[in-house]
Amino acid sequence: MNAETLKMNLLALVDTFETQEESLTQLDRAIGDGDHGVNMLRGFRALPDNLDDSSVSTILKSTGMTLMSHIGGASGPLYGFSFVKMAQVAGDEITPNNLSEVLQAFSDAIAQRGKVELNEKTMFDVIERARLAVDNGESITFEKLQTFADDTKEMIATKGRAAYFKEDSKGHVDPGAQSSVYVLNALIGDE
Repeated sequence: MNAETLKMNLLALVDTFETQEESLTQLDRAIGDGDHGVNMLRGFRALPDNLDDSSVSTILKSTGMTLMSHIGGASGPLYGFSFVKMAQVAGDEITPNNLSEVLQAFSDAIAQRGKVELNEKTMFDVIERARLAVDNGESITFEKLQTFADDTKEMIATKGRAAYFKEDSKGHVDPGAQSSVYVLNALIGDE
C-alpha cells in the first residue's frame, strides 16, 4: 500500500466512524462511559486538516499525533502512540513483506501503553490476533477482523472502565475491539 492509498483509506475512516458512531457509543454505553463513537469520529474528522501526506511514514505519524490530540479517554493515547510507532517501521510502503512488522509495532504499542494481554477484552484482542494471523500467512479480511472483535463478547473485562463491570461485561463486544476492526481494515486494505 503506497502513501496515496493509505491516505485514502485513513480519510475514509471519517465516513466509517460517522456511520458507526452510534453503534460504538451503544457498545461503550453498555460497559464504559458511552463516548467511544463520539471520540473516534472527532479524531478522524480532525485528520484531513492535519495529515502530512508526503510519505507512508509521515501519514502514519501525523495520524498518530492527530488522534492523540483529538480523541479523549484511553483510545486517543493508545491509537496515537501506535500510529507513531508504526511510522517508525513502515518504510515507503506497507507491503506483504513488512505488514507483519507494522502490525508488530501496532500490537507492541498497545500492549506497552495499555499494559494488556490477550483475552482481557480490549482492542489488543483484535490487533494481536490480526498480527498472529499475518505471521501465520493467513490473509486478513474485514470479516476475519470482525470475528476477532466478536470473540470479545464472551470475555470478562479485566482492563479499563469495562473491568468495573466484571461478569456483567460478558455479552458485549468491546468498543475498542470494534473500532480497531475499522482501523486495521484501513491499514491492511486488500493486502
